[in-house]
Amino acid sequence: MNAAKENLWKAFRGLVLVWIVGMAIGETLIAWGINNWPLVGSVQARITADATTYLMWQAVAIYVLVGGAIVYSAMRFRASSASDAVIPENQKRTWAPFVVTWLVLAIGINLANTIYPGMVGLEQLWAIQMDTKSPLVVDVTAQQWKWTFSYPKQGVTDVSQLVVPEGRTIDFVLRTKDVMHDFWVPAWGEKKDVIPNEVRHLFITPTALGSTATNPMLRVQCAMICGNGHPLMRAPVKVVTAAKFKTWVSNNSF
Repeated sequence: MNAAKENLWKAFRGLVLVWIVGMAIGETLIAWGINNWPLVGSVQARITADATTYLMWQAVAIYVLVGGAIVYSAMRFRASSASDAVIPENQKRTWAPFVVTWLVLAIGINLANTIYPGMVGLEQLWAIQMDTKSPLVVDVTAQQWKWTFSYPKQGVTDVSQLVVPEGRTIDFVLRTKDVMHDFWVPAWGEKKDVIPNEVRHLFITPTALGSTATNPMLRVQCAMICGNGHPLMRAPVKVVTAAKFKTWVSNNSF
């Protein structure tokens, strides 16, 4: 092996070392962040949280590799002011082993992400919808700039607070009276656009008791810019036990 190739391999080993050290620091910070994860309040939110966690671990590794390569190369192959822009013998614009390695990694990462969390996560979410036999149906109506909720089978209509039982899958039937909106409860991990002249469905299975008063992640929030009142287009949410939900229905039904 000539001196030029030996120096390139030495530089490559140095980059790998920088990557390992940087990744150890970055992944430690991610682990700390995961321990402080916001409320995961539904079965669906657990699926999306697991997918997000996986992608965060992966993103740190890629970010450190790309950023580390830029910083390391700038320091390792920097030219002195007296060099007159003479390119050293061991410095090249491309290097086949690095290019091939990066290409294989990029293809492998994208294919892996297509399978997980892509296909696997979607299959889990769809399976909940397909396997639910008797969901609680809640009609959700969006309009500038408020939400209203109705429970057709329970005889509750046009209430401004969303009250749902813990542990039961809910079929949110989404409609809008005017422009496009987006139904989103952050703690439930999913959101869906509410489109004019369409009826759309979102299935959620709440797993955490609570309310907007105890945790702001439990709130209905419009996630689609819909006009001047968009930031204030929200509604309170309360997740209660099955017994308390039955009592609430009896107090609010006609």
